[in-house]
Amino acid sequence: MRFINIKGFHDEDIAINVSNITSIMKSGNYVIILMCGDPPITTQFTDIASAVDYIQRASSMSLGKVA
Repeated sequence: MRFINIKGFHDEDIAINVSNITSIMKSGNYVIILMCGDPPITTQFTDIASAVDYIQRASSMSLGKVA
């Protein structure tokens, strides 16, 4: 499982499991990431190519140790 961090449209931090992405689409001025079994995520990306590039290059999140 690989998690990355993105900013949602309203500047919220969102950790997503990249293996659950089913598609990325543009709807009007918004780029939306569709996840298997979860609500769509409206992002701050301006086009699909930028979203795909970021997802491929982003560093994985480290969840650290749980006590």
